[in-house]
Amino acid sequence: WAVYSPVVLWLSWLALRRRSAVLFTCCNPAIPHGGFAMESKGDILDLLHCPDESRVRIARYRRLKANGEGENRVGAVERFLLEEGLDYPVVLKPDIGERGRGVAIVRTAAEAACWLDACREEALVQEYIDGPEFGVQWGRGPGERRGKVPSLGGKHAQSLEGDGKSTMEELILKHPRASMMAGYFFTKFATRLDEVPPGGERVGLTEIGTHARGVVFTDERQHVTGELREALDAIGDHSPGISCGRYDLRVPSLANLQAGRGLVILEFNGVTGEPIHVYQPGYPWWKGVRDLCRHWSLACEIGADHRRMGAEPVTLLELWRVVRAHRMRTWFEVDDLCREEGGE
Repeated sequence: WAVYSPVVLWLSWLALRRRSAVLFTCCNPAIPHGGFAMESKGDILDLLHCPDESRVRIARYRRLKANGEGENRVGAVERFLLEEGLDYPVVLKPDIGERGRGVAIVRTAAEAACWLDACREEALVQEYIDGPEFGVQWGRGPGERRGKVPSLGGKHAQSLEGDGKSTMEELILKHPRASMMAGYFFTKFATRLDEVPPGGERVGLTEIGTHARGVVFTDERQHVTGELREALDAIGDHSPGISCGRYDLRVPSLANLQAGRGLVILEFNGVTGEPIHVYQPGYPWWKGVRDLCRHWSLACEIGADHRRMGAEPVTLLELWRVVRAHRMRTWFEVDDLCREEGGE
């Protein structure tokens, strides 16, 4: 509420100015509702096409049917690994999800079978990519040749350092940032809270590059280059109907990111793919609100361009139904599974 109350006011002004309260749903005509909520990760990945995979490619993935639809999902994962020449670890995620809910890095076939047994809905298995992770916001109107990269954020895992005396619970409570999410970490590490890590040993708290799961975001806009922008523009050239959102990607190094080479896309988030640099610790509140307002202004501007070319925004009633479905949905959460299995 502290961040989005003024953003909602700004959206109200844009609605009056543009004569449409839902114009932003046109900013990605190929994605239902522009990617506002409840979109399929697999459908979006299917839409993306990379003309030069030495510059950018999609992390290899396979779609898995829901439990009960006749597919041996463990077998499908094993076939995926064999056909793609991969091995564990792999990433498993619900096809519809947000904020890292249900996403897991599994390292054995047994862990994969446990996850797949618990997740009853459609899912994805995806190649695990190592290296630094970034969230890169990109936007380009349908009549433009060059896109904009208004946000580039780094994603950094949190960890604890053992002192040989304090339990995991005590280390979490003493950590200036982890303590703010103590309830979440207490649930995640419920079976390890009494463990005393040896002095100097680092204990990772996060693996999934999501703010809501404890990852720290940083402002890396100084590393935006023309080469990076060109690499993303090339995807837009070959992916009709994808015009505004955030790419979550990994790269071998910062130098690769700046050169626009070796980029591996994990996901594309539509209109609600926020500029994550605003969540850097210490980033001024007013600047964050300003940058979020700029994001929604860009989405509405691109949506207006698509509307002039024949795209139709959803109705307010349709959008409300999406929001209601989102609120009523029971989200699969992997941490509960991990706790029940006695693991991390």
